[in-house]
Amino acid sequence: MPAVTGMREAAGPEKPVPAAGRPLHYNRVTAVPELRGDGIVLSAHDDSEVAAHLAGEDEETARRFGWWPKRSTEETVRAAYANWARNWQDDGPVRAFAARDPRSGALVGNCELRIGSDGTGEVSYWTHAGKRGRGYARNALALLVGYAASIGVTRLEAHIAPDNRASRRVAEAAGFAQAGNFTDGGGTEFIRYTRDASGDGAAPLTK
Repeated sequence: MPAVTGMREAAGPEKPVPAAGRPLHYNRVTAVPELRGDGIVLSAHDDSEVAAHLAGEDEETARRFGWWPKRSTEETVRAAYANWARNWQDDGPVRAFAARDPRSGALVGNCELRIGSDGTGEVSYWTHAGKRGRGYARNALALLVGYAASIGVTRLEAHIAPDNRASRRVAEAAGFAQAGNFTDGGGTEFIRYTRDASGDGAAPLTK
């Protein structure tokens, strides 16, 4: 179930500052936290899994993210991994996680939080081909919402194509509600889903 946004190049390392004036991130993040929840583990991407990442993409993934007929390559995946790692190290606005099966540790998808300068965030998530329909995206998004709340993000958005019913169900299960439609610069229509992220219970378990 590909959802929301694609593997875009990250923005520059602008540090978000909420309206109250305090830094959104309390301490510089130099390592990706490992988050554990029901049926999923979120952790750092590993260059040894580039082939698994590529194998997890299919036409559905490419079409949802607007790549089709192009496909990712080993070079573009390694560049994305490096970019995501730099964002963690430099306290940048992108928080990207590899989603893993908690029993085998196998890569089953990815999810990402993009933090705005106003303390809001946009989420994206996608499950690899052959791994869909097992609850991985739902569980990953629940963890990502908790993580966002734990670092001070106050409001979240997800942008989902109207016909992407599987992704819409995932967002709705995580407490997102429809807040209107919009058309992006390429002419693609999306539903804007939003939810409050502040005070979202305890932070996810970390290792």
